[in-house]
Amino acid sequence: MIPRVTIFSTMTVDGRIASKTGYSKLSCPHDLERLHKLRATHDAVMVGANTVVIDDPRLTVRLVPGKNPTRIVIDSALRTSPSSNVYRTPPPTILVTLRENLDRAATEYPKGVNVIGVPAGPGGVDLRAALEQLWRQGIRSILVEGGGRLNWSLISQGLVDTVKVTVSPTIFGAGTSFFHGEGFDGESQRVKLRLEEVVLCRCGQEVHLSYKVVEPRILPIQAE
Repeated sequence: MIPRVTIFSTMTVDGRIASKTGYSKLSCPHDLERLHKLRATHDAVMVGANTVVIDDPRLTVRLVPGKNPTRIVIDSALRTSPSSNVYRTPPPTILVTLRENLDRAATEYPKGVNVIGVPAGPGGVDLRAALEQLWRQGIRSILVEGGGRLNWSLISQGLVDTVKVTVSPTIFGAGTSFFHGEGFDGESQRVKLRLEEVVLCRCGQEVHLSYKVVEPRILPIQAE
């Protein structure tokens, strides 16, 4: 068994969640409130190593009433600093890395960090094995806040149930894509989604979209 996985991000009209320089502040105050509400309704919030290195987020619920989720960092090479906010401030954090890094992680990271070692998988850790271990630790729902490479790894391996995206009236032209990876060829494979909700943000400029991932999660495109 694995937890239910929801990916959420705010992207530009051209599908970027960060510019070529790493700038990623796209959300209006109402969109940030939406994000914090989502955090409060999930058991855990997950990010990749790049997000921690670049943004040093706290990943807590601050803008609305609610419980802080457990924080999960996917870091196959232990690139994240032990002094990052997610490791030195409450609530608890789970660090998922490769099994061969366990001894190093135990000596470098604060004692309150729960380190999980998993086998190698495509592009880093075996994400399905990680999700199975997280399920055994009582985590039933995860909100993934990126970055783009983690989003791609999860969606391409069929591990995502819901995709939520807010579209900002911005164009970067280059940078990190919402799903940043080698991609599908478009002829033999794709990920098919079903639109569930469209909400015009209270700022009047952003649109929030919610999709369900259709089963099977990676579909061959049918000939016309």
